[in-house]
Amino acid sequence: MVMKLRVAIIGCGKAAERHLKIYQALQDRVEVVAVSDINTERANLFAQTLSAKPYKDFNEMLKKEPVDVVDLALPSGMHGKIGKIVIKKFKKHLLVEKPLALTIREAHELLNLSRRFNLKLVTIFQNRANLPIIKLKEILNKGLLGRIILVSTKFYWSRTQAYYDSAAWRGTWAQDGGALAQQGCHFADMMVYLGGEIESAFAKMGTFLANMEAEDLLVGTIKFKNGALGTIEATTCARPKDIKAEVVILGEKGSAILGGFAMNRLDYLAIEDINDVENLVGGYRENPPHHLGYAHYSYLSHAMDFFREGKKQAFIVEGEEALPSLELIIGLYESAERRREVHFPFRPLRCKLGRGGSQ
Repeated sequence: MVMKLRVAIIGCGKAAERHLKIYQALQDRVEVVAVSDINTERANLFAQTLSAKPYKDFNEMLKKEPVDVVDLALPSGMHGKIGKIVIKKFKKHLLVEKPLALTIREAHELLNLSRRFNLKLVTIFQNRANLPIIKLKEILNKGLLGRIILVSTKFYWSRTQAYYDSAAWRGTWAQDGGALAQQGCHFADMMVYLGGEIESAFAKMGTFLANMEAEDLLVGTIKFKNGALGTIEATTCARPKDIKAEVVILGEKGSAILGGFAMNRLDYLAIEDINDVENLVGGYRENPPHHLGYAHYSYLSHAMDFFREGKKQAFIVEGEEALPSLELIIGLYESAERRREVHFPFRPLRCKLGRGGSQ
């Protein structure tokens, strides 16, 4: 008989709703024993659905319940503060929605604590589990595209005022950030995952169509340590609806384009001296249909295996692997605030992301 992994959820908002459905599908090996939220109605609803115990105070929950892993599904600005308590005080493995934290200092504090207590710390970047990205990463690792010269990411999405008004923390610097930190977090992660380490970044940003603190449009240019250049266009200003998202990679021997709104489709691949690209791609051109979302389900399923058995898939973001994308985001914001190029490593001086905590 397989011992079930015991999970507790902190935060029963929108992000946790998807987790809830996936945990239901994984109930043969995962048991959600308790949930907590300051909104007792939400906590009770989640608890009833999962046959778990509801709590208003996560401290009380973790004192009373036998838990192996804590799923932290709170606004981004709370990840550092609450995550440190979960690890240091209660010594629990931690699963965190992206990003790991909103400041570099808090991210390092979480990493150092997880190492100190020998605990696993996983950040959810589910797009890494997309089949086209798994295949493209393999192609890049084999050097089939040759020297990479450009990594370009862009998304033109629509988030109206109603979206930002739906929760007080949305679009705030302290708890969320704007188009880059919130929606663009996955695209920043893909730039470093596929492109490599960053040497410098330059960006401009503005708030054009939404009444909020943070930006709804950021445009940036990037220099990679391997010599490649990069661009990022991050916006929630598309009207009246989402337009597209795209990742373009140009190399000396080939090119690739990831499409789909979640980088879940390989729209283009051409490589010198390889005529049968379809044979190379195989069944990895597009994610298969899945009622829970293929990448989210696959990522959480393998994350649970990692927590329970220590068996880690390459796409699982564990520990310090979550740092490069956060540093890129903060570097782009820092550049926009300083109005000049930022070279890595750098010390954040003007970036407003996570303001209220330490940079």
